[in-house]
Amino acid sequence: MWSYLGIIVEALPFLLIGAVLSALIQIYVSDELIKKIIPKNNIIGYFIAAISGVFFPVCECAIVPITRSLIKKGLPIGVGITFMLAVPIVNPVVIMSTYYAFPNNVAIVILRTIGGILGALIIGLIIGALYDNVKVNTILKEDSYNNYCDCCTFNNNYYTSFKGKVRNLILNASSEFLNISIYFIFGAFISSIFVVFIQDGIFNNLSVGSIGGVIVMMVLSFLLSLCSEADAFVARGFMDNFGAYGVIAFLILGPMMDLKNLILAFGFFKKKFVVNLLLIITAVIFIICSLLTLKW
Repeated sequence: MWSYLGIIVEALPFLLIGAVLSALIQIYVSDELIKKIIPKNNIIGYFIAAISGVFFPVCECAIVPITRSLIKKGLPIGVGITFMLAVPIVNPVVIMSTYYAFPNNVAIVILRTIGGILGALIIGLIIGALYDNVKVNTILKEDSYNNYCDCCTFNNNYYTSFKGKVRNLILNASSEFLNISIYFIFGAFISSIFVVFIQDGIFNNLSVGSIGGVIVMMVLSFLLSLCSEADAFVARGFMDNFGAYGVIAFLILGPMMDLKNLILAFGFFKKKFVVNLLLIITAVIFIICSLLTLKW
């Protein structure tokens, strides 16, 4: 029970931030503006998306609805997915928390950051190759909440006033927050069950080789569903059992896709797209971390 409540309490502020930012994008960011700010060179667009977390420090709990809103507004699907996967890893809060968790091992911080950028770029490029030429409604679900906008009321003058704009934002953010919370609470409940089992010591006496460590830690990161701002402190305890590259796999995969975010993604994206995304993320991160173990 306490682990379940801990996940919920830890994530609620970030869910609220995500809901508000998503509502702001939906209401006040036009399709034309999105098209103007997207670089004409696709490669530059992917690279900017991969490092944007430095300027956009948002947790993975909030990034899914924000990404959905950006894609709806015209952001290329591949660039949007790169943004969604990179931001929870490549942001100052996560980088600093990782440094404090591993003060005598800066290599972990560097490899997590570079691995997150590289992984997000590769995955985004693969998704772009598969989906950039399809219609957005092929991958996005229809909104399950009412979208309040200036054109949907007989009193447009009210919505052009400051008070009207604030009310419009609150209505949209509230609906978005409710929509996010339904999926997140269910995902948090499922992941908390695994937290209880793992805390009982199932993995405490388990020790495996480099590749095995990568596999076990990827499974753990998916099931534990930790926030990226705190996961490094948990990962530190697994270093002796599963090795440095297992820890890196844990720190990269978890923020990109864990159990609670998978359920959240099912609420906003079509099932086939989410399953394909999960498989691609898993394969790419496993290959990156396995290559690291082979090289060093």
